Amino acid sequence: MPTDTLHRDAELLDVLKTGFDLGSDAQVAAFLGITRTTIHSVRHGKARLGIVQRLKILDHIGFLHSRQWLESLLPDNLSARIRRTSHALAQRQVRSRQRITRDLDVEGELLDLVQDACGFRTDAELAEFLGVARNTLSNVRAGRGSLGPRPRLRILNRFAPFDTERVDAVLNSTDALIAAVQEWMERDHADQE
Repeated sequence: MPTDTLHRDAELLDVLKTGFDLGSDAQVAAFLGITRTTIHSVRHGKARLGIVQRLKILDHIGFLHSRQWLESLLPDNLSARIRRTSHALAQRQVRSRQRITRDLDVEGELLDLVQDACGFRTDAELAEFLGVARNTLSNVRAGRGSLGPRPRLRILNRFAPFDTERVDAVLNSTDALIAAVQEWMERDHADQE
């Protein structure tokens, strides 16, 4: 990992501290839902902030007019969004009658709903759409794994489209995320005047 990227993550911590009036790294850690040890590692170039922390930042700044990025990616919420489409629900009901009933965890059910709603006939098609290996789907359905945030973002975008280029930019680039936080700070400051 390039040290410049790690340095930018440390700078992002300082931008958050200023923008959200957080007095210490302990408050930054609580704000992001991580430990002070992780903050220390980021500050000393040993780690980067993960995608979940970046999504939390997007929630806090209302990125793309949404404060529910993480909540929207929860399997229950994604499943509910898909069920609202009558076609997906009808396909799900037909499919459930045709197979032996099995206990699915929430993410396994989510995979089945996505497969039905999008018309994917095979797990290979579903895996390609989600950007994961096919065996990942088996592990998720068996409760041995979990879908990460990126496949969930793909699902969310399919059923509630958003500007994927902007979201990818801020998730992949610390500079873009710093700029988004600074834009929020300027808007927030202007709103207070």
